[in-house]
Amino acid sequence: MSVSDDDAGVTTDTPADGDSSTGEMNCGEENFQLDAVPPNVMLVLDRSGSMADNVWDGDARPGTPDVTRWNSLYNVVDSVTSSFNADINFGAQYFPSASAQDQLGTLACLVNNSPEVAVDAMNAEAVLASLEPADTADLMGATPATAGVQSALSHLQGLDDGVDRFIILVTDGAANCGEASDETNCPGLGCELMENYDDGLPTLVASAFDDEGIPTYVVGIDVDPTAGLVGVGDDGQVEADTFVRLNDVAVAGGRALDGDEKFFNAQNEIELQSALDEIAGQVFSCTLPLANEPLAPDFVVVEVGGMVWDQVSDCGTEDGWVYTNPKGPFDAIELCGEACSALGQQGNLDVTYGCPPPG
Repeated sequence: MSVSDDDAGVTTDTPADGDSSTGEMNCGEENFQLDAVPPNVMLVLDRSGSMADNVWDGDARPGTPDVTRWNSLYNVVDSVTSSFNADINFGAQYFPSASAQDQLGTLACLVNNSPEVAVDAMNAEAVLASLEPADTADLMGATPATAGVQSALSHLQGLDDGVDRFIILVTDGAANCGEASDETNCPGLGCELMENYDDGLPTLVASAFDDEGIPTYVVGIDVDPTAGLVGVGDDGQVEADTFVRLNDVAVAGGRALDGDEKFFNAQNEIELQSALDEIAGQVFSCTLPLANEPLAPDFVVVEVGGMVWDQVSDCGTEDGWVYTNPKGPFDAIELCGEACSALGQQGNLDVTYGCPPPG
């Protein structure tokens, strides 16, 4: 998230000489508002055949009918984009595209060169319109995740780099559709594209993060951490341990989780909803450059949503705010815990530069 005080109307109230403990230096008082600028977020979504072919216990209730993975993804994307419509500029990229065919070959790996939905403000309706409802969706093809991320990344690179940019990759399998090197042992033209893991994906997301400052969040759908290698055969299933491969992508993308499971691994629709909600909350930076550096940094007051938040010592465990550089210069603050969550809901905060009491 970026901030702007261009329209905040900064006001300055200068105390009388001698009223400040800073001696001859006049500390001044300022009150101003910082407005949150919604981040630009590309949803890169798996619409391969397995998303419609495979079912799961979507509501985590054994007695109810299973639903397709695509059914759950449709519901969750609808919910998240609607809930964060004013707070996040969403776009959508699908892999493969709707033109993909159900075959062993290159036609299973088609991806549009530009996103199906370009990033824009208040874009929930457009994103939902681009999703086929589960009862009419005709999903086919392989898992060309690298091409999908590349198209989404190219789009983000063309946007204002002063606004935070993110990729959210949601998939139920390991990336394939890489460049084929040897088709002589394949049963069909281009089949090697589907039977080899595409190790270009972690390289691509690492470059996006390291070179462009664009992180990638990884969400797995129904990924078995104990499956190991999947066999290669005429079905074109990629030879890869999906759990291990998605762990690698999550680490490369700069938003890995703690522990052995580095990506968000949803085992039902409830967990998928929770993962996307959590990520949507995290894309708010909550690190805010100040309009100028306070002369009395110990007397700064931060208010979000009508509540004054205390300066704290540990942003990882406390609710409030800290200076990003505790030894100065005091030119930015970071909101912590519930204060950060409040900023996501309110979209702005008030900062008051106070003066030390007389004497």
